[in-house]
Amino acid sequence: MKILNICPSYYPAFKYGGPIQSVHLLNKTLVKKGIFVSVLTTTAGLEDIKDICINKWINLEGVNVKYIKYCGYEHYNFSLNYLLQTIKEVRKFDIIYIPAIWNFPVLAGSIASILFQKPFIISPRGALYEETFKIKSKNKKILYYYLFAKHYIEKATAIHFTAEPEKEGFFSYFKHNNISFIIPNGIDLSEFKNLPKKGSFIDKYSILKDKKYILFLGRITPKKGIDILIEAFKNLSQEYEELYLVIAGPNNEEYEEKIKLLIKELKIIKKVLFVGMLKGKEKISAFVDSEIFVLSSYSENFGMAVIEAMACGVPVVISNKVGIYKEIEENKAGVIVDITPKSIYNGIKSLLSDESFKKETAARGKRFVENYYNIDRVADMMINTYEEILDKF
Repeated sequence: MKILNICPSYYPAFKYGGPIQSVHLLNKTLVKKGIFVSVLTTTAGLEDIKDICINKWINLEGVNVKYIKYCGYEHYNFSLNYLLQTIKEVRKFDIIYIPAIWNFPVLAGSIASILFQKPFIISPRGALYEETFKIKSKNKKILYYYLFAKHYIEKATAIHFTAEPEKEGFFSYFKHNNISFIIPNGIDLSEFKNLPKKGSFIDKYSILKDKKYILFLGRITPKKGIDILIEAFKNLSQEYEELYLVIAGPNNEEYEEKIKLLIKELKIIKKVLFVGMLKGKEKISAFVDSEIFVLSSYSENFGMAVIEAMACGVPVVISNKVGIYKEIEENKAGVIVDITPKSIYNGIKSLLSDESFKKETAARGKRFVENYYNIDRVADMMINTYEEILDKF
C-alpha cells in the first residue's frame, strides 16, 4: 500500500503545534509496519532552518518527504509548483491523506485526486468546528468555504476525525454526509519509559527553586484559553504562595504580548514564567516537574499535550471543549472543567488540596494513555481503515 500525505506544513515545523508531531509519528509507524508513505509539503514554519532540502525527495526517519517553497501568506501556502508536483505525484499512490482544510495544498491535492480518480481522506484536525470560525477570520473562512472547501469536502472519500466531539461538531454545523471514521492520535510510549530525574527542569530556572508550578504547554493563541487560566491562577496564587504558572509554547499571532498585559493588570507578573517552545527531553522534564498540567481551551480537536502529560504521570485539568474530554471523564483520568475562571480554579484546587486524589488521578491518567493511545495500536487502526476504503473504492 502506498500513501501520499498532502501537508501544508510538516515536521519539524513545531511552531504549528501538535499535528506536526502526531502526523509524522503516525507516518513513521506506518513505515515500520510495511506501508510506503510519502509527504508532499511546503517550507512553512521552516524559514529559519537553513539546511532544508528543497524540491527533492529526502528520507526523514523512513518517510519520504519533499519540501516545496511557497509564496504569500504563511497559513495558506500558495505555490504553483506545489500544484504541478501534486498532479505529477498523486497518480503513483493508492490513497491520498490530507490533514488540513484551509490551505492551498488541500485544494491542489483534492483537485489532483479527483482528476486521477484516487480515494482521498481529509482530516480537519479541529479546523471545522463552529468555534474556530468565531475565534479567527470568520468572514474569510466562510467565503473560502463556499468558494472551495465545501466542494472538496463533499468529494472526499472519507473524513478522519481524532475524537467524537470533533465529528459531532463538524456534522451538526456543516451538514455534510461524508463517510467518516474516528481514530485518535497516538504517542510513542517508549519515549516515556525512562523519564528525566525530577527537578531537572526546575534547576534551570532560579525563580522556581523550592517552588511548585502549574504548567500550560502549547501554542500561545486565543483559542487555548490562556486568559481564563491566568484569571483562575490569580486567585490560586493568593492561596498558595509557593505556586507558580509556567507557560511554554511558541508565540503565535503575537498573542503572548496580550497575555503579558493581562498578567501585569492582575499584578501576578512575578509568579508567571514564559519559557518559549520546548522540545524533546526538555519538554518531558517540564511535564515531570509540574504539579498539574492545564489545558483550558475554548476549542481543541484532540490535545496532544494532554496525553503527553498523562504519560509522564502528571494529573491534568482540561476544559470540556478538548476533544478527548469524554474519554478522560469516563476513565476518571483527569479533572474536567467549564471554560470559566471559577471552574478552572475549582478544578485545579481539587487536586492541590487533596494529595491522594492528585496521585490517584495521575495514576489513572497514565494507565489510560497506555491502554488507548499507543501509536502501534493507532497505526494498526489506520491500516485497517485504509484497506477497507480501498476495498470499497
